[in-house]
Amino acid sequence: MRDKPCVVYIEDDTPSRVLVQVVLSQDFEIHTAANGLEGLNLVRRHQPDIVLTDLNLPDLHGEMIAARIRGSVQHEIPIIALTSDNSREAKHRSIAAGCTGFLTKPIQALTFAQTVREYLTGKVDKINDADLRRATTTIQANMTAKIEDTLRQLRDDNAMLRGIDRAKNAFLTQVSHELRTPLTVLSGYVQMLNQMLIPGAVVGDFHIEMGKKLTEGTRRLQSLINEIVLMSRVASNQFEVRFAPLRVIDALQSALQEYIEPAAARRLTIEQSGVWNELIMGDSGLMHMALSNLISNAIKATPDGGKISLTASVEEANLHLIVADTGIGISADDLPLLFKPFYTTIDVSRGKTSKTDFKGMGLGMGLTLITRIIESHKGQIWAESPGLDEKTLPGSKFHILLPLAPGRAPEGNS
Repeated sequence: MRDKPCVVYIEDDTPSRVLVQVVLSQDFEIHTAANGLEGLNLVRRHQPDIVLTDLNLPDLHGEMIAARIRGSVQHEIPIIALTSDNSREAKHRSIAAGCTGFLTKPIQALTFAQTVREYLTGKVDKINDADLRRATTTIQANMTAKIEDTLRQLRDDNAMLRGIDRAKNAFLTQVSHELRTPLTVLSGYVQMLNQMLIPGAVVGDFHIEMGKKLTEGTRRLQSLINEIVLMSRVASNQFEVRFAPLRVIDALQSALQEYIEPAAARRLTIEQSGVWNELIMGDSGLMHMALSNLISNAIKATPDGGKISLTASVEEANLHLIVADTGIGISADDLPLLFKPFYTTIDVSRGKTSKTDFKGMGLGMGLTLITRIIESHKGQIWAESPGLDEKTLPGSKFHILLPLAPGRAPEGNS
């Protein structure tokens, strides 16, 4: 039960917004918004007793706001158009769109609160049927024109985005190829250097450790370049899938090799159970990459000491793979966006890139890449999580469904 009637006022002009807020604040609980979308959110959140709205807002016209409120709010609340347009046409359109009343600016400060109370207690501005029909026709024509303009703009924007996407993929491919040559040379010299670093009086442990770090760095760069090239090909659907009989256990074991040491260093347990020996028709390299990315994501989402569970089961003619973790989980807002290109749940301002560190960043293409790979194998992928919480660690699960090979012959569980 409110102590005062609740008002939402939508107005992009700051002086007008402040004036109404000051005039009404003594007798009303007032919430203000500077644009239509913000105002609609306030209406949903506060369920006000009355709404005041300007007609000419930067994002939504006041008539559209009135129509949206009428379509979404359960109870009939008064909606008052408050505008500097004092024409009869503006009044007729406002009432036809669902406004209860029509007031013009500048407001009469001494009597404005009383005027608002009158609308709260049942006052309704009316127009005759002929004016209502004309105004309704005008509103429909205006909305149709607005929709057509929006569709044209969307088509233009989509064409531009497709062009940008093609240019981006071409750029990534070109840069990756340009980086390969010097990296190959660097990698060769690092290997030669490591062969020369024999422990003894001249070469100490420090030099050997430096050699190891150089080797790790060049391998990481090579892996990153290969990933960028493949991602650009996958994004433009220019990758080839070489189908052959494949036991998923082989792809899993090759993917796990990269993570055994980093997981042990962070005291992470990786458990494997189920029928991973089942046979599918797949590309071993692509399946390795899909599983590797999923395992990496699970490791990055899980604090030190946590657990990653890898489970496989047969469901009719499909192999159901689950990668589960005891990590921080995924928010309900993030779940629908996870598989979109370059989307990441990690705070990019932290600037820490890693495949195995807690909250390590990647390119933001891993799940998109996995999705394209799984779909190219006629499979499905989805995610589930109770929510995001770094204290309770609700965890998350990623599911993959892959068709089993016709007439496959399982060799037992692994």
